Amino acid sequence: MLFSLFSTSLHELVGFTYLQINFIASLSAMGMYLCLPFLGYLADCYGPSLLSLFLILFFCPSYFVNSILISKLQDRPEGPLNEYYVYAFGISFCFIGLATSSLYFSSLLTCAKIYPDRKGLAISLPVTCYGISTLIGSQLMKLPYFKHSNTPNESYLNLYRVFVFFGFLYLFMGILNFISNSVVIVEQEVIFNPNSTDENTPLLDEPCSSSECPSDAEDSLSLAPQRSIIEPRNHKERFKLFLMDKSAWIVLASLVLNVGPMESYQNNLGSIIKNSTHTINLSNQVSVMATSSTITRLLLGGFSDYLASPNRKYPICRIWLLLIILVFGVLGQIGNNFITYENDNLYPIISALNGSAYGGIFTIYPTIIASIWGIDMIGSTWGSFMVAPAVGSILYSLTYGHESDTKCSSEIFAGSNSCLHSYFDLTTLSLVTSILLVLIVWRFIWHKRGFTLV
Repeated sequence: MLFSLFSTSLHELVGFTYLQINFIASLSAMGMYLCLPFLGYLADCYGPSLLSLFLILFFCPSYFVNSILISKLQDRPEGPLNEYYVYAFGISFCFIGLATSSLYFSSLLTCAKIYPDRKGLAISLPVTCYGISTLIGSQLMKLPYFKHSNTPNESYLNLYRVFVFFGFLYLFMGILNFISNSVVIVEQEVIFNPNSTDENTPLLDEPCSSSECPSDAEDSLSLAPQRSIIEPRNHKERFKLFLMDKSAWIVLASLVLNVGPMESYQNNLGSIIKNSTHTINLSNQVSVMATSSTITRLLLGGFSDYLASPNRKYPICRIWLLLIILVFGVLGQIGNNFITYENDNLYPIISALNGSAYGGIFTIYPTIIASIWGIDMIGSTWGSFMVAPAVGSILYSLTYGHESDTKCSSEIFAGSNSCLHSYFDLTTLSLVTSILLVLIVWRFIWHKRGFTLV
């Protein structure tokens, strides 16, 4: 979510166009999401601590390379920008995206596999920390040390110092993450029988139905991997069945249509604010998005576990929470078309709605997927769904870059949100379509399979 702070400086100080910036953001999304199916499968088979090694390998060198590129760009003579710099930044941010996913997945899978009986909260807590880190980072970037001293009001970042700082930060975080993620390997020795030829065979008996289980056995059974009731034990066979499940492809399409606009929005927040009103502070809006995203993630995790618990008299399906979150996204996108100079004080509400939708999507979706296809398969299943944000981010980011460069660059439209009306109409329609797809897969497929309470 901090990329919007980088993009503003890349445009104003370095001279990148919005299309070039969104090209870089798209490559970042490719690295962040397209590799997740592979990363998830590796984590399921070899443990999430392996991903921590990828974190160190890709984060630190990439940020140091970025600092070198920025240093050369600042020292270059006046003239047109060499496009090789754009490609170099794109490749570097692609590796940063890959490292980000390694950090994200190693943390999420560690918590989810240790606490399978509290999957909503176990998934939401590490995801919540991502929102907190953005909040801390956006405020940290306000320090004078990270500001460019040769610009009016020092409003732009000194990207050289920023990239060097993150390079050293992630070296420390990678080492710490590797140590903490190794805990799940010890836990798996307790949960799984090391002498079994089947990696998914638990030491405990196969979980029985709620009507057959004695009450005193419920706590011990919660340690067993939570498996879908319609899939076989073998990991490879189960994964093949998952790939052939038509409901998985519909959910994938819904994720493309809702997370794509959300990714594009956060990548281009600085440009969106500039084309709407000049009175809004970008760092504050990033903080608002991060705060609302963090609160939503944390609340949804515990709240969804409580509402969907079969022990309640009237349990509520998590799908309803997902639909509410997507409605927030619809309001957050269409609301941008009603922001003017006269009512720009309402912009924090728009940022909060988009932040809540983004955080909620990445909390509820993996929880539902773990409920349908099994918690011990979440690395492979949720990792496969991460193709959706890659595709969505690329499509909507490049669309935004084209719309902004062609319709918002002239003096007539500069500072007027009317130049982005058609873009936000498109993203709003996209989120509405996503809601319809979620309803279709829930009512017409999962209900028929007996998943009335997800």
